Amino acid sequence: MTEAPRTAPLRPLDLLRVLHEHGVEHVLIGGFSLAAHGVVRGTKDLDVFPAPDTANLRRLASALDTLGARAHGMDDFQPEELPAQLDAEGLGAGGNWVLVTRFGRLDVMQHVEGVRGWEQLRAGAIPFDVPGLGHAPLFAGLDDLVAMKRAAGRDQDLMDIAELERARGALG
Repeated sequence: MTEAPRTAPLRPLDLLRVLHEHGVEHVLIGGFSLAAHGVVRGTKDLDVFPAPDTANLRRLASALDTLGARAHGMDDFQPEELPAQLDAEGLGAGGNWVLVTRFGRLDVMQHVEGVRGWEQLRAGAIPFDVPGLGHAPLFAGLDDLVAMKRAAGRDQDLMDIAELERARGALG
């Protein structure tokens, strides 16, 4: 039995720097995005929802190339067996990608239950200064974050919603 390749430890600031350097327009969602709303917890990945326009997907593909990104869990497949390539055209086909990079796991999400798409997510997004980053990335707004977590409905998501509601009470 062969051992699965190990992924690099998550280095979210480095992932965000590369995306920023390539001019990738995106909104952070998932566990890392909780911090913008007063909840801090560990997470195994960085989840980004990119703007779907072709120019942005080209920039994203370039950033992914710089990161040495490859689809996670696809090592047993031949390239022709994969649904799409990790380039602007493949990303343009939509879908969600679980990727391993030299800075840890990066999930590129282009369809998420609970939000109607990029326009809604971007409209509600908030900039948040991340110490040590040098720029303020966009994070999913509180209502959208709760809606996504409610739609996912996993135990961790339900715990996150409870923590977000507690933080909202403490901050509001």
